[in-house]
Amino acid sequence: MSQKEIADFMEKSRINEPATPEEFREAVLGAYKDRARQVYFIWRKLKELYPEVDANRVIREGSWDFGYYQGQQIAKKYGAENVGPKEALLGQTSRGGLQVFQQEITELDDDKAVKIFHHCPHVEALQELGLAPEEIKMFCRDMLGHCDYAICAAFPNVDIDFPTTIADGEGKGCAMTITRKKEK
Repeated sequence: MSQKEIADFMEKSRINEPATPEEFREAVLGAYKDRARQVYFIWRKLKELYPEVDANRVIREGSWDFGYYQGQQIAKKYGAENVGPKEALLGQTSRGGLQVFQQEITELDDDKAVKIFHHCPHVEALQELGLAPEEIKMFCRDMLGHCDYAICAAFPNVDIDFPTTIADGEGKGCAMTITRKKEK
């Protein structure tokens, strides 16, 4: 590629211009979808090359470790002992996530926080790869979802649950529900 071709390419990429909200959303959406596809292909290759290995467990455990790392980052900000439902939910909420997952915070207090995901790029990516609905549900519930549970495992004061997910195929959003643990 000549210097002129490089310069032309860089100019057309508009790299030095601010992204529009739609361009930002599409870039973040693509990144989330790519992450889901990458994990799926690693899982599939594990099953192919090492059938004696529990590929679901490998992905589940890796998702857990990734989530626990994220939870520790939130704990650094607030202090693990100080994280209640509100901090746990807000600590894992970003501009990109709000836009791409079409998230809606429906409850936010010291005892309970709920965030509904109306869209899921992970489910969308798996659908595009041709997975059956029951495979998508298994992939979400048995493997990828462990990331979110692990985020909250870093905090001794909260529990997390997803009573519904988009992957369940029931037409409901993912209902991330974080509650304060009851004192014993």
